[in-house]
Amino acid sequence: MFYDPAIETVPREKIRDIQWQRLRDMLEKVYQGNRFYQDRFKKHGVALEDIQDLNDITKLPFTNKKDFQKDQEEHPVFGTNLTEPFENYVQFHQTTGTTGKPLKWLDTKDSWAWRARCMAHSLAAAGVTNKDVLLLPFNFGPYTAFWGVYEAAQHLDVLTIPTGGWTTEQRLNSIVENQATLIIGTPTYMLRLAEAAQEEGIDLANSAIRVLILAGEPGAMIPSVREKLEKAWGARVFEYPGLTETGTYAFMCEHDNQALHIIESEFIVEVLDPKTGRSVADGETGELVLTNLGRTCSPAIRYRTNDLVRLEKSSCACGRTFGKLIGGVLGRQDEMLIIRGVNVFPSTMGNIVEEFLELGNEYQITAYRRGDMDELKIQIEMTPSSKDVSELIATELKKRLNLRVDIQTVPKGTLARSDYKGKRFIDERSKRSSSAG
Repeated sequence: MFYDPAIETVPREKIRDIQWQRLRDMLEKVYQGNRFYQDRFKKHGVALEDIQDLNDITKLPFTNKKDFQKDQEEHPVFGTNLTEPFENYVQFHQTTGTTGKPLKWLDTKDSWAWRARCMAHSLAAAGVTNKDVLLLPFNFGPYTAFWGVYEAAQHLDVLTIPTGGWTTEQRLNSIVENQATLIIGTPTYMLRLAEAAQEEGIDLANSAIRVLILAGEPGAMIPSVREKLEKAWGARVFEYPGLTETGTYAFMCEHDNQALHIIESEFIVEVLDPKTGRSVADGETGELVLTNLGRTCSPAIRYRTNDLVRLEKSSCACGRTFGKLIGGVLGRQDEMLIIRGVNVFPSTMGNIVEEFLELGNEYQITAYRRGDMDELKIQIEMTPSSKDVSELIATELKKRLNLRVDIQTVPKGTLARSDYKGKRFIDERSKRSSSAG
């Protein structure tokens, strides 16, 4: 299904025309009224008349999260990335602060509606209609989380059940009692709900749920995770990525569960070599850089996400012409570890571990120092009846990553559960220790 068929299937040469028109309109307003970018462009010697076509976007300086955090520290409370008068802003959100001080972000009515439309692409692509019943298993706090989903559901006239403040058991009962057909959450919590349902004797596979949409962390494109969820829920699994700073920028279609379509009518996407800042060839891995085109009130222009992706602009069986991120977000360059000369991402290791774990068994990866060396250990949960897969995991890690890792088994329930994102990687290398503990 399509949210906007005309836009989603437009010839690729037309996409650039749309992007250029919208970029030009946004820059005219930003140059006039946004102090953050006025100062930034002046510092880098870029005038509005220097931007004559879409290719000239490379003349504009990059931005990153630290730039906006510094701006808010120097210009409290909300910084200077505000193009409109303060009284026009109606929505407040902030990041979780996992990579520093929480970053605040404001939206106007228009930009908040834009965020809903971006998310509507994802819902429509998953086949969601106004005949569905959406259950939202999250608390309505200051984090963007799934607020955009709620707004998009209202935009598409989908009946929505909010369950903020409820326990996992209450949410499971509501799914069954109210015959919810659609649920959206993090992979971690969808697995936790499935585990709890199993404990309570609730057969989710025979419930009315037909679609799961995941966000917040990798899931739908990890085959082992997707298979566990599809089996436990008896539903199709989709995924979308988004950032507080940019909004929802891509979605998964029904024809390819190993790629995400970029919403190129709303975003300009660059994939760059993280070290040189130059574009990489189509299909090569690089850092994702985003410019959103519908949030003029507080835009993210050439925003370096730190996420590693592979962009391809090939056709898709669904008929969309939007470019695709093959494999979704492959990892974050700031999470890469060097263990005994081997470059490795915790997320890659986690994907391998997931292949061997039963539903409900958690794991945790820990980096630590042993003498002058960085080392890794992985704890995996097991029940008395579980097959001991520690040697299988160690063998597979050695085979695929050429890395020897200590695998430790612990009883089920030892490792923490979460109703949001799972914290499965712990970095203890700053601690002075001679052993794994």
